[in-house]
Amino acid sequence: MEMQLQTKDTLATLHLDPRTKLYLLIVGNVALFLAPSLLYEIALVVCVVILGILVGAKRFTVRMAAVYAGMVVLHIIGTNYLTGTLQIAIVTFTVFIRKIFPCAMLGGILVSTTRVNEFMAAMNRIHMPKAMVIPLTVMLRYFPMVHEDWGYISDAMRMRDVAPTVKSLLTHPARTVECIYVPMMMSALKVADELSAAAVTRGLENPKPRTCLQEIHFSVADAVCFILFTLFMSVSIWLKLKGGAG
Repeated sequence: MEMQLQTKDTLATLHLDPRTKLYLLIVGNVALFLAPSLLYEIALVVCVVILGILVGAKRFTVRMAAVYAGMVVLHIIGTNYLTGTLQIAIVTFTVFIRKIFPCAMLGGILVSTTRVNEFMAAMNRIHMPKAMVIPLTVMLRYFPMVHEDWGYISDAMRMRDVAPTVKSLLTHPARTVECIYVPMMMSALKVADELSAAAVTRGLENPKPRTCLQEIHFSVADAVCFILFTLFMSVSIWLKLKGGAG
């Protein structure tokens, strides 16, 4: 995992402080959920996509952006060309997915472009309690490892003609759950225990101040992202309050 992150870092044209990434994740979520219109939401998502490409998470960002674009197209079709129950179902579904995917995109960018030691050093700089730092640190390693195990389990089950698809779940629900989702749940629990033990072994609970070989500091890029996303959130809140007052 560390090698994978280092490779991504070398391909990145922009390096942000972990504190900035965490701030963008929180502020971006607020701005997205309070977005007053679809165009405003799309503008914010475009900023997230550009950010993801610049920090080195190009493949992940492009995939998520493609899904989001599909949801936008489906939403427009449902709003303008459908009626009745089908319109309500499709519009409700697309609105929900549209709000979730950009948030997941920001979270994925944070996880895939941040080293654990760098993240911990940054959190110690802001004096975040260890009760919060340790779970967040474990989370940074948890999702990539679960994703890796999911690939192994899926490949093994395909050799037994059991595919992790909706069609397989509908046609052979018991076998699909038994052969794919049960091993996945057991693997996820095992990964959580292993990461917790590894975290304690590496001294995450050590009360002494941590050191980091990589220098942690804010840059001009951090300031630009900070201001841009803060403006998006401020405008979203202002328009929401203005609309509510009106």
